[in-house]
Amino acid sequence: MPFAVRVRDRMMYSHTFVFDDGVPFTTGCTSVVDVTFEGAELGKFDVLIDICLAQRLLRQIMEVYDHKALDTLEEFLPANNGGKRVNTTVEVMAQSVFRRMLEALKSHLAQNEKEEEKGFGRITTIRVDVKESDVACASYWESDPTGFFTLKE
Repeated sequence: MPFAVRVRDRMMYSHTFVFDDGVPFTTGCTSVVDVTFEGAELGKFDVLIDICLAQRLLRQIMEVYDHKALDTLEEFLPANNGGKRVNTTVEVMAQSVFRRMLEALKSHLAQNEKEEEKGFGRITTIRVDVKESDVACASYWESDPTGFFTLKE
């Protein structure tokens, strides 16, 4: 992909892990989150995505998790995961942020049909990196070679 746009924010949270030994381990984390949008085709006004919009949506997503006990959030409760307990690892958080970002963009475009004319190119990959420290990071991404959003000609 020749074009990429990246936005960054952070979130602080606590969570409890339970592994094979069954002993709960509660910890906290300040994660730096990068969301990268990639694509080969810029939009009508020579941008892949409106950076201000991407920053605003990422901030809204961070507010869902920031200063929260992740174990208490609906999306991670066993009742919403087939009865399975979810360890909110950085891998899980990267996927959760990705899903929320994709939904937020789709919702934004549905509510603002002319937005595509302002600044959306053909976004073919969205990648989320969640950095739990300066030396450890996990990522989740998906690609669609036709583009995640239908652009008007």
